[in-house]
Amino acid sequence: FVTLLMTKVLAGLPLVMLRLGALSRLLFLKICFRSKYLTQSELDEVNRKQMLYYGWEYPSQLLVITICFTYSCISPIILPVGAIFFLGALLVYKKQVLVVYSPSYESGGTMFPAACHRTLMGLVCGQVTLIGYSILKQGFYQPLFLLPLLVFTIGMMGVFKKLYAEPGRQLSIEKALDLDRISTAVEAFRKDVYRQPVLAEGPAEPQPYRESTPRELNVPSTLGRSKLFEQETESDSGGKLV
Repeated sequence: FVTLLMTKVLAGLPLVMLRLGALSRLLFLKICFRSKYLTQSELDEVNRKQMLYYGWEYPSQLLVITICFTYSCISPIILPVGAIFFLGALLVYKKQVLVVYSPSYESGGTMFPAACHRTLMGLVCGQVTLIGYSILKQGFYQPLFLLPLLVFTIGMMGVFKKLYAEPGRQLSIEKALDLDRISTAVEAFRKDVYRQPVLAEGPAEPQPYRESTPRELNVPSTLGRSKLFEQETESDSGGKLV
């Protein structure tokens, strides 16, 4: 497991910074296509914003902390390696979240109670491993002294759930009042309220081929004077060309 953590530090975190998905799309565009022949929709698809996949990143971090908790009593050398991993993960993901990733939704912290609960489950696994390892080493008093620690950890899991997780699912009265104060809901009845949004929309504007403003046509001064002279001639002659 020390080798696994070192692999995650030396290979996993650099791959997160490298962003192979976005890099491969960009290289494929440069090699196989010419960007000036692509439409704006195709360019937006290549340069689309990348989001943080919580379903992949959360389990990866929880796996590392569970391994550190579980095997620290057997091989304490794993603790410095785990600390190095989390230090590198802090630097990498802090930069990625602030600069690279673009969130597509806001969860309001609903994933934090689950992450905290699973972290404590990893701590319970480490305590059970320590008690079992003490029994294998023919210890008698050590498991007895460690057993209340296991009970206390499991009890604190229920306390955290009652104090933080369950109230966090409900909206506080203060927050509800603030939302009502800044609400933009229209109380008046609208004639399109029961229509489908697509049918209630106005005329759509076609998307431009490229996001570029057309250049202004600079008319030379001699051409402008000749056009102006022809217009004056037409007005003097009653619409007939002279």
